[in-house]
Amino acid sequence: MEHVKAVRRSFAAALVISALWACNSAFAQPQESCITPSDLQSLQRDFFAHFPDANAFARSVDKSKFELLTNAPEGRRLEQGGSPTGDRIDWLIRTFNDHSELFSGFAFERPDFTYMKGQLRGGKPSVNNLRTSKRFPKDECVQEVNYDVPTGPCVMSQQLTRLSITFVKDERPLSLQSVEMFFNACTAK
Repeated sequence: MEHVKAVRRSFAAALVISALWACNSAFAQPQESCITPSDLQSLQRDFFAHFPDANAFARSVDKSKFELLTNAPEGRRLEQGGSPTGDRIDWLIRTFNDHSELFSGFAFERPDFTYMKGQLRGGKPSVNNLRTSKRFPKDECVQEVNYDVPTGPCVMSQQLTRLSITFVKDERPLSLQSVEMFFNACTAK
């Protein structure tokens, strides 16, 4: 009888240890709502390899949440008028292609990764825990990746001062959520 009790205690202890390990693993493993290095490789291959590609934009965009932020008059009309996402993407692609002198030769900087510090370990979401890093953070749940282009040269009295493309992954698959594109007047030297 003592032997049976010892076996039961050992079995119970093994179950507890197994459950604790599973819980710790669950907190340490990326969740489905987290951006993974594999997601980033897919973006490089499928979105940025032939940038700007209208089909890549159409496949990647979150039609229900996409924002276009720009000071270009036609783009502002599209955004403020509540135009369909397809129209806003068409305008972006047309702008990139029609004004190649402003958009050729640039390179995106290393992306910024946004995450809630400690989320995978049960940390409470808080503005104080929100972090951004140029390095992909280990053991953190990255939910936003942002690609920026540095300020461009002055071309025909126009300068691209901001081009930022943001991808988000939370309760839905990784998707293009916003494009910011701003221009300033300038004088070539």
